[in-house]
Amino acid sequence: MVFGWSKAEPPPPEPAAEPAREPSAAADEVGQLIATLGRVGAWIAAANEKILASLATNQSTARSPLPAEEPLPLRAIESALASMEERIDAATQDIRNVRDLIERRFEQLAERLAPPSSEPESPSDSAWEKIVLGPEIASQPGLAFQRHQLISGVLEGDGAACALAGHLLVFRSASAERLPPLLKEIGEAYYRWQPKTSPGPSPFEEALAASLQSACEAAGLRNRIELVEPGERFDAARHNASSRGVEVAEVHGWIVLRDNGKVYTKANVSVR
Repeated sequence: MVFGWSKAEPPPPEPAAEPAREPSAAADEVGQLIATLGRVGAWIAAANEKILASLATNQSTARSPLPAEEPLPLRAIESALASMEERIDAATQDIRNVRDLIERRFEQLAERLAPPSSEPESPSDSAWEKIVLGPEIASQPGLAFQRHQLISGVLEGDGAACALAGHLLVFRSASAERLPPLLKEIGEAYYRWQPKTSPGPSPFEEALAASLQSACEAAGLRNRIELVEPGERFDAARHNASSRGVEVAEVHGWIVLRDNGKVYTKANVSVR
C-alpha cells in the first residue's frame, strides 16, 4: 500500500504568526485544526517514505543473486512483510482516528458559529398583565387568579375581556382631559366582564378602582370612583335604571365623582 505524498522531506514549520490580542473562541478552534492537519500530513509523508524505502530494500534483496550454498531467507522476508503490513494497518487506523476527530471538531465549530434563532419571543402572561393592568395590580399576588382570567379571556377572544382590556389600554395612553369620561366606560366594561349581583366587596374591583384613581392623581385630577352594592336603595341622583324599582338588583357601572364630591357620571344599574 503506497500513499500519494511526495518523498521529499516535509518543509520546516513556518514561524507561528503573532496571535491576535483578543482572538475569538471560533478562531482558536480553526487555528488548532489547521495546525493539527499540518502535523498529521508531515507525519504521514514521513511514514510513507519509510514504507517506500523498506519496499525498495526488500525488492533489491530479492533481486540480488545469493550464493549457491546459502538458502533463500524466506522466513526473514515473510517476517519483514508481516511487520510492514502491521505498520500500514496501524497508520491507516491512526488516519481514520484523526479524520473522525477533525470531523467532530468541525461539527462543534459549526454549532458555535451558527446564528442565533431570529424568531421573536412572545410576551409572557406576566408581561401582558403589566401592560394591560399596570404594575400596581400586576404585582399583587392575591389578584393572580383574576389577572390570569382576564388575559386568558383576551387570548381566547372573549368579547367582554377584550373590551375591558381595550378600554384600559386607551386610558393609559389618553391625555388628562379624556380620563374622567373613560372612568365611566371602564366601569361598565368591568361589570360586563364580571357581573355583580350579590353584595360584598371584590378585591380585584377595589384594586382596579384604586389604580385608576392613582392614575388620575398623577395627571393632576381629583376624580373619585364610588362603588355600588346590590341591595342599596335606588337613588336617581346617583343611579341610572331602565325600569322602575326601589332597590339595586345588579350593578352595571360605578359612580364617578368630581373633585368637589359631586356626581360626574351616574352608575348604570338594574332595579327590583
